[in-house]
Amino acid sequence: MSEYKYWKTKLEDHIFWVLLDRPDKKNAFSDKVGEELYEILENDVEGNLDEIRVVVYGTTQEEMFCSGADLAWFNTLREASARQASINSQLVFEKFENLPVPVIAAIKGLNLTAGFELMLCADIIIAADNARFGQIETKYGLTPCGGGTQRLTRLVGPLKAKELIYTARIFDVQEAKDIGLVNHVVPLDELDDKVKEIANEMIKNSGRAIKLAKRLIQMGTYVSQQGFQAEGDAFAADFASKEPFKIFMEFFKKTQEKKRQARKEKKNK
Repeated sequence: MSEYKYWKTKLEDHIFWVLLDRPDKKNAFSDKVGEELYEILENDVEGNLDEIRVVVYGTTQEEMFCSGADLAWFNTLREASARQASINSQLVFEKFENLPVPVIAAIKGLNLTAGFELMLCADIIIAADNARFGQIETKYGLTPCGGGTQRLTRLVGPLKAKELIYTARIFDVQEAKDIGLVNHVVPLDELDDKVKEIANEMIKNSGRAIKLAKRLIQMGTYVSQQGFQAEGDAFAADFASKEPFKIFMEFFKKTQEKKRQARKEKKNK
């Protein structure tokens, strides 16, 4: 197995773990993070399917699964590059979703936007009791660009998907369980054990049969490629409107002011 800058990987007892490890950026997602994940899936996973029976997607961090998109990268996007960024993200997520083995998402801490959309590609979602979720793009003048409008609707239905996307609110793990977004909720210190338990139950069964069953279930819950393409068009239009930049600048100014105030209070103590 290769070593990577943004991900930790390991293969143990036929379970391949791919863990987001970018603590200095709060596990923010960027084009480079996505490119590495694609490389991992293509080389380390698809190249070792004789050994790998289950893939687990998680993080090395306890409180932050994914803070969303890397703002430094986001600020470089314009209309054309935003459309390409959406296409690239969807290529990664589609490869993840279409792996011929079961994929388990092991969620702990806050999981927003890109990390949330990647989670939606999993076959099984197991969450720690400290998990929180959000498809919060509309708060920043954006629309989901990694399949969120399509896969979230498929999982929880159009009414709930509209509520979560339109309000851009962050919701807790109990609500996620109630709406059928996660399979299991466990204490944080029991998350890995629960993941292994479910994975081993699947490993005992026929890998060939599971592969076929996965394909058939996906056929029964088909998401149109036109929907994904429309997301890319909408995301490009977001950047053409210039609204996200105005919102980001306001957010940046407020953040900087809070930091200045905190330094001032610390100095006066």
